[in-house]
Amino acid sequence: MKSQIIQQPPLRLITVKAKSFPEGIRGAWQEIESKRKIKGRKAYGLIIEDEYFAGLVSDGELEERVTGLPVIEVAGGPCARIKLEDWQKNIAQIGPLFAQMAAEHEVDPSRPAMEFYRSFTELHLLLPVKIG
Repeated sequence: MKSQIIQQPPLRLITVKAKSFPEGIRGAWQEIESKRKIKGRKAYGLIIEDEYFAGLVSDGELEERVTGLPVIEVAGGPCARIKLEDWQKNIAQIGPLFAQMAAEHEVDPSRPAMEFYRSFTELHLLLPVKIG
């Protein structure tokens, strides 16, 4: 699969850190869903060093106070993107696709790699890159 460069907007996410990575990803999503409905929300997975955070785009300060969940702000900027269809059946491809993008582009280590859950079938893998 070929990656394309997109301009990712900045994000402010309410998050739950996975207890382990990658084994604890499902648990992090279950925990965030116990506090907020996920359906209809923009959902992101953040990979920061060797840790995973399930995140929802914040509805604002009130939601942040009510949930009490940590907030992570991600700076916007260029990202390499690969769309993974039927991602739940292709989870084993995620790591190799990130590695492929990292081999093709100069990675920007100041921002996290991200998974944007576009739908229950479409996942966008986003790797921050340096342009120029």
